[in-house]
Parts: sequence; structure tokens; C-alpha cells
Amino acid sequence: MKPAQAAAFQEGTGNVFTAADLLWTIQAIGSTAVFLYVSWMCYRAYEDYGSGAIAAKDMVIVWLRSVFVMMVLLYLIVK
Repeated sequence: MKPAQAAAFQEGTGNVFTAADLLWTIQAIGSTAVFLYVSWMCYRAYEDYGSGAIAAKDMVIVWLRSVFVMMVLLYLIVK
């Protein structure tokens, strides 16, 4: 961001926060949402395994896929 753009952004927000603060907030919300979704997926897979709906192999596959997707998404969000 050019200095003139940064100054215009800060003036537009009333000097409450900077563009970097806004970016950090968006990244924090996105990362939290991704983490909660993966946690929910792992929990549901464990519940399905406990009820006998899926095998242990299927549960582990869901866990690995979820963690892989989380790693990719967090890389893209935070990068």
C-alpha cells in the first residue's frame, strides 16, 4: 500500500485503526472459523465411528483430509 493510500485509509477510519489492524482482524476471524470447522469435522467423524456408521480407517481419512485442508487454508489466509 502506498503512503497516500495508507493515509487516506487511516483518515477514513477516523484514526481508529490502520490497514494492518484490519488485515490482522480478518485473518484472525478466518483462522478461527477454519479451526472450528476442522474441529467440528473431526468430532463428527469420531461420533460416527463411535456409533458404528464408519470404520476406523474412514475416521482417520476424514481427520487427515480435514487437517490438510486446514493447513492449506491457513497458509492462504495468513500469507
